[in-house]
Amino acid sequence: MKFNVHRNQILQKVQFINSIVPVRNPLQILTNIFLEANGEKGSIRLAATDLEVSAVTEVECNVLESGKIAIPAKNFTDIIRALPDDEIHCELDNKMLNIRCQHSEFSLIYADPEDFPEIPDREWENSFTMDADLFSKLVEKTSFAVSEHIGRPAFSGILWELDSKKQKMVATDGKRLGKFETALSLDTDKIDIIMPIKGVNLVRRIIHADQPKIKILPEESAISFEYDSYKIYSRLIEANYPDYEAVIPYDNSKIIEIEVEPLIKAIQRVSLLASEDNFKVVFNFTKNQLKVQSEDIDKGSAEEILEVVSDIDKLQIGFNYKYLIEILQLMDTNIVRIKFENSLDPCIFYNIENAEDQKNLFLLMPLRIANE
Repeated sequence: MKFNVHRNQILQKVQFINSIVPVRNPLQILTNIFLEANGEKGSIRLAATDLEVSAVTEVECNVLESGKIAIPAKNFTDIIRALPDDEIHCELDNKMLNIRCQHSEFSLIYADPEDFPEIPDREWENSFTMDADLFSKLVEKTSFAVSEHIGRPAFSGILWELDSKKQKMVATDGKRLGKFETALSLDTDKIDIIMPIKGVNLVRRIIHADQPKIKILPEESAISFEYDSYKIYSRLIEANYPDYEAVIPYDNSKIIEIEVEPLIKAIQRVSLLASEDNFKVVFNFTKNQLKVQSEDIDKGSAEEILEVVSDIDKLQIGFNYKYLIEILQLMDTNIVRIKFENSLDPCIFYNIENAEDQKNLFLLMPLRIANE
């Protein structure tokens, strides 16, 4: 194997592929990047997998001799990143991959490529194409609520309900929930799947303005994405998603509307003295006024008063300020509408205006206040 490639052509793609490689794995071969040079195509193919998510990309370059190897991912990525911004010359010699660029030269031991798991290409005939930015937005508005705990598999992914006329993504960890719906005509049957968060976040990373469409192939146990020069394959989570609609209190009767940025700033300031045990800030409502408060027995207390559009006479409710700020930062408009009921009931957050074909809401469970 022998090829020449400019550092600018390969660096970003190597770094992306490296992000899939598991840091520690009982299967040592998975800590490698599969690298194949193809003289007929004039390109090299890079691939990585953790057996749950796999990715493949190609880089056009000058291939002088075809071949394939499995190269240590971290070492190879670090070397490419550190090299000068110039042409890189790679060649197999005496069971080593020699990498030269200007006055720098490295020799890397590589592994047998036959030990690397096969990443077969998919049959894309049953795929559909959708707007890439919209897919990214669906993921962005829901992924924050994915659970980090593996005890409930369904909560560790995003539910995607789609058919030929509308799509909906939902995620929840039992404390937070994000739901995003959109009306979009797609050439697909009705499908309900749960996507692991790692795969869809990888897709979001590569979406850019120059490529507006993404190809998606849902299958029985996997979902595949083709975008630009990348192909990403992810196993699906096989579980039953809970009835999330049953926990959304659409009929909450207490409503406020408030500017997002001033509210975020007030919460950030007050949270400086919030307890590090539960990160709690308390909202105290009186008519057309909101007092944001925090208190910690070892640090002191803080409060800030904001004017709000509301007829709530009296309500006290506590929140984890980190979760609260996270939701507010996902708002697309300057004004947020929040619907409350009582101090222990879930609250829902809306953009004050939605695009005609898009609906987005967030849910947050409150924290118990000590005197309740």
